[in-house]
Amino acid sequence: MALPAIFDPLVNASMSQKITLGLVGLAVIVGGGYFLLLSPLQARVAAQDGQNRSVQAELVQTRAAIADLARFRRETSAIERQLEATREKLPAEREISTLYRTLSESAFQSGLEVGTFQPKEPRVHDYYTEIPIAMAVEGGYHQLGKFFERVAAIPRIVTVSDLKVAGLGKGRSSLHADVTVSTYVYRPIGAPPVSKGKEKK
Repeated sequence: MALPAIFDPLVNASMSQKITLGLVGLAVIVGGGYFLLLSPLQARVAAQDGQNRSVQAELVQTRAAIADLARFRRETSAIERQLEATREKLPAEREISTLYRTLSESAFQSGLEVGTFQPKEPRVHDYYTEIPIAMAVEGGYHQLGKFFERVAAIPRIVTVSDLKVAGLGKGRSSLHADVTVSTYVYRPIGAPPVSKGKEKK
């Protein structure tokens, strides 16, 4: 079967021209294949590679966040245990009257005469309420020391402040002491202050 006349120049061309035309045709085919097939594939591979790097970075961040979360949980658990231990040393509001009796009995058991036992206005702080108690006692120096020892042995937090001591002139060991004893109540933020107890004289 004879080729159409359009191919006569190609058929009649010399071998070098045919080789050149063949190389040109091959270059066109390779170039076209690259631009039509390989270039889009490379773009997709580059996009996938970028997404992979992004996912890897997110994975690293997630693992770090998980490690931090575990550490935060351990720290929170430790803080909660410390808070619970502190709460055990702070009486609840319903235990205040019992603590008042304990302080008063401690004074009597130490050999002191209690002249005044007066809870003052509570002082509200961020996480606790301070309840000062003004006490006036009479007795000897050693009896006062025993009272402070008994106060220190109370399982709840109780502090002693504003101590004023004066001699009574009744004897070398007789004295009058005005002292403020403070106890504390755990108070969640926003909770109303604890009401002070009744005055005792």
